[in-house]
Amino acid sequence: MKYNFDEIINRRGTATIAYDGQRKVYDYENLEPFWIADMDIKTPDFIIDHLKGKLDQAHFGYLVWKQDDYLDAIKHWYKTRFKVNIQKNDIYYVPSILFTVTEVIREFTKEGEGVLIHTPSYNAFLTLIEGNKRTAVESSLIPTDDGYKLDVEQFESMASREDVKVLVLCNPHNPTGKVWTKEELIQIKEICDKYDVFIVSDEIHMDFVRSEEGFYSMTNLMQLDSSLVVVTGLGKTFNLASLASSYMITKHRYFTLQFNRKLATYYGLSAANTLAVEAVKVAYRNGADWVDQLNNHIERNMLILKEFIDQNMSDELTFIKPESTYLAWVDFSKSGYNEAQVQEALQSVGKIATGIGHSFELSESHHFRMNIACSEEKLIGGLDAIKQSFNALKNGEIK
Repeated sequence: MKYNFDEIINRRGTATIAYDGQRKVYDYENLEPFWIADMDIKTPDFIIDHLKGKLDQAHFGYLVWKQDDYLDAIKHWYKTRFKVNIQKNDIYYVPSILFTVTEVIREFTKEGEGVLIHTPSYNAFLTLIEGNKRTAVESSLIPTDDGYKLDVEQFESMASREDVKVLVLCNPHNPTGKVWTKEELIQIKEICDKYDVFIVSDEIHMDFVRSEEGFYSMTNLMQLDSSLVVVTGLGKTFNLASLASSYMITKHRYFTLQFNRKLATYYGLSAANTLAVEAVKVAYRNGADWVDQLNNHIERNMLILKEFIDQNMSDELTFIKPESTYLAWVDFSKSGYNEAQVQEALQSVGKIATGIGHSFELSESHHFRMNIACSEEKLIGGLDAIKQSFNALKNGEIK
């Protein structure tokens, strides 16, 4: 079956943050959203139809999430998509990815201690680290013509610090779209083992890897009691972010015991979401062709973005086309304008909302993040708006 990812869907007025929550972030309202990381693409009908059928059961009492159908669906996806054999006993339902990342940070660090991240970083990681009174320790990725590279020497130097106890890994990486190679991840794991740094790997973008090598999950490197947790879910892949649930995979018995005990007795969050569990069952059994076609659509949009910048804005913008995610990390340093000027132009002239660069960085930013998981028509409109915005800057229309 061929799916249509160019269908225009109207989400304004549906209490969707991308459209109706802009005022918390931007100086203007009713901007065309290219910022928050959910898609302007419909959740596939095979999931919607299955959930509609589930609604007909007419009762939603407390759920036993540890069902063979649920666990087998996850095992099936990892085996068929990533060639990884996951054990059922290593899979755990969790309330959300960020909740799980936070619990790793709380379990293995004290206030004031360091949490290692690769920068630029997914902004929610920075918020969690600061909110839990920990210190973000930066391992900067190096931009090259072929993509972003790990500075191994600098990473090991940061990992060796006495105060660094946890690495929050984004695999694949947001916002750069970097695909970590097998060799890089083995090296990261070896360094972290050497210095007793616990790894929590957020793999929410795992289904959007478009490189020849494909996605390499940190689950490949798990052994009994490995200092490693992988956490992921359906939110990005199938546009189900508001069905707030995920799952983690780990063989670390102490963390699992502590995590599940606190879920039940400290947070009171042990109840599972019926629709989220059902979505996993149907998505991971029926979603392969849909995801493959979606990735083709995203790759086409990335090429449109790359060609537009190269042909029309190469004096102002630099864009390294990523091999994963549906997020573009666009560099405007060549333009000579600062972030405040660029954001004012994008919002007031272009009438678009892009991810604001400094929220992903620990220093001054010359980037914005652009979500291109949308129709080609919407993307082209957004690119024209960016061009108009920079023209306004050049013409002195933005103070």
